[in-house]
Amino acid sequence: MLKDIHNHRKQAEAVKIKCMGVPTLDTDNVCFQLEDKTGGNIIYRHINILLLYQGRNYDFKKRPVIPLMLWKPYAPIYPKLVKNVADGLTFEEKKEMRNRGLNFYPLMKLTRNGVYVNVVERVREAFQTEEVVRLDCTHVGSSDCKKIGVKLRDLVPCVPILFKDDQIILWRGKEELGRDSSSLIEPTTDAR
Repeated sequence: MLKDIHNHRKQAEAVKIKCMGVPTLDTDNVCFQLEDKTGGNIIYRHINILLLYQGRNYDFKKRPVIPLMLWKPYAPIYPKLVKNVADGLTFEEKKEMRNRGLNFYPLMKLTRNGVYVNVVERVREAFQTEEVVRLDCTHVGSSDCKKIGVKLRDLVPCVPILFKDDQIILWRGKEELGRDSSSLIEPTTDAR
């Protein structure tokens, strides 16, 4: 992709990039990486469309050189995404939450190559009233479904409980309960 951007800049000063799929969950990170790797600036950003501007002082011969990958590295071994017993839950509590989550109406139905810009905000809002949230990913591949779960775990933060039949069940976690109750009662001090 970076090579395509540099090749396109031979003809134009700006490049229009349309993001789709899992990267749209964290568009800030995509913008940061593009600015860092290409040396340009994002001058326009609307939902999933980015306009990357290099400027008239861009010299194609002095562009950053990105080495080609002539071999595929070994896949890293990641820790298990869904633990048998989540932090702060017993096995029976987790099983009961899974069943309750599967019976809930899905918060959102995600599609393949969709734009997931508002998913993080909607999950955070749902966690203010509900303890368990279900996302329907029937039209998304299983690998993308797990990538979405990992991104949500880091961005919301939450605990993924189940990935089954293209359904994601998320739990807000014990520490989230403590934060909500402490934020409801705030001491007021009047300095007179």
